[in-house]
Amino acid sequence: MKRKIETELDRQMVIAQIKRLDLVKKYFVEITRKYIRRTISQSNLYWLWLTCVEFETGNDRNNLHDYFKRKYLMPETIEVFNEKQIRYSTKHLNTLQFKTYLDKIQIFASTELGIHLPDPDDYRWEEFYSFYSEKL
Repeated sequence: MKRKIETELDRQMVIAQIKRLDLVKKYFVEITRKYIRRTISQSNLYWLWLTCVEFETGNDRNNLHDYFKRKYLMPETIEVFNEKQIRYSTKHLNTLQFKTYLDKIQIFASTELGIHLPDPDDYRWEEFYSFYSEKL
């Protein structure tokens, strides 16, 4: 059973459920903190930035996506048919982790490529957005 704990009532209900468990049987209880996954706007910003870098460098945005994942993310080891494989993924990054990832790409683009990737609150955002969103 999975249950969200967001209020004091939720917590008390879980405690009550645990107290009702038959101790003759064995149970496994796991409590994990819920992290907010990255937002749609973070994903949109990311792909817009990749589109800009693609346009400015000639590198395909999907290849850039793979490049930046390998450059800035820790690999995950997964097992498929008893074979271990290494994977890099942005899928499970929460909002803070994804912001850190975006910051690294923004710094790389600026220092290594001479490309300014503005944030939505940057004074040049509207011009940037209207130009590159047409190329998505």
